[in-house]
Amino acid sequence: MKKIEKNVAVFRAADPEMLRRARFIDRPNRFLVRCELDGHPVRAFLPNPGRLWEILLPGTELLLAEDGGSETRKTAFTVVAALRGESAVLLHTHTANDAAGWLIRNDRIPGLEGWTVKKREASFGHSRFDFLLEKEGRLLLLEVKSCTLFGHELAMFPDAPSDRGRKHVEELWKLAGEGYEAAVLFLVQSSRPNFFLPDFHTDPKFAQSLFRAKERLQVFPIAVEWNNALELTGEPKLLPVPWEVYERHRGDEGDCLVLADAGENGFWAAGFRTEKLSSFAGRALRRRGKDFPFPPGEDGGVRVISIRSSCSAFQDLQNEISSFAAGEIIKDGTRYYAFKEPPMKNAGFVEMLLRRKTDLLLERLP
Repeated sequence: MKKIEKNVAVFRAADPEMLRRARFIDRPNRFLVRCELDGHPVRAFLPNPGRLWEILLPGTELLLAEDGGSETRKTAFTVVAALRGESAVLLHTHTANDAAGWLIRNDRIPGLEGWTVKKREASFGHSRFDFLLEKEGRLLLLEVKSCTLFGHELAMFPDAPSDRGRKHVEELWKLAGEGYEAAVLFLVQSSRPNFFLPDFHTDPKFAQSLFRAKERLQVFPIAVEWNNALELTGEPKLLPVPWEVYERHRGDEGDCLVLADAGENGFWAAGFRTEKLSSFAGRALRRRGKDFPFPPGEDGGVRVISIRSSCSAFQDLQNEISSFAAGEIIKDGTRYYAFKEPPMKNAGFVEMLLRRKTDLLLERLP
């Protein structure tokens, strides 16, 4: 584990001499990516279980640490971050905890000034938490979550269902009820957003648990900035949590986008508006695109994306999908959009979905 020193002027996520730049190709599984490095394909370990749909797009430049293979590892590289212009998005979740520890030790987190790290990986109850902090005889249990999902204004966590994250929040809530001080730190890997919310589109159970726990737990969404040398720059900022947005849109009403890979018949998408989003999405997964003009074959697959919202903008969603499609077919009253390439590999299409899940919620505030 990296030693965290206090009063070090700059925190670096990795040794610059060990970093290599590569281009993302694809992600065979959750913890493995294929990249192009110096004109050759290489595999790299990805220490991040998130979906990262908005980041891992074809051609995205990644920073890899060349840390060598071993008998237990088949890759010589580890993904540390993705580059966006002059900034970087830290993807290495363990390094995010190191960064949080450094920020705490150096009094750089608003609301946690004066606290010191008494212990890392502290066990309480049925869980183990990232930090046990101490201040003037008081103890504070702190869990850190790395947030890589953000629009221009709103950051959200998690980007994939996280039973582990929900259990951490519920265990902290329980311990707080027994007299312990407890908090959750969401380290947002960009200084661009100005607000934070739990991702109730993707993981409504986590969002509900955090909403319930907020009366007992302290919630610190902290936005940080990384330069392309993987140095923390600028001052971390505490993001407000507009719980009124969550309360307005947390119901089971919203839009459901179903994407299907039909092999040689191309890629297809269809959007639906429903007041029973959870059951509709589950049913769509089980049906595996059987209603589509060209259902997926054995090698194909279906992806279902839920966007919760009490405000119907379904026609706008249809129009935006249509603007990216190569054509469309109407079958049984449903519009099915055809794509020559996977739409989730199209940066513009993914950005459109991201905006609908994040910033558009804020624009709809009264």
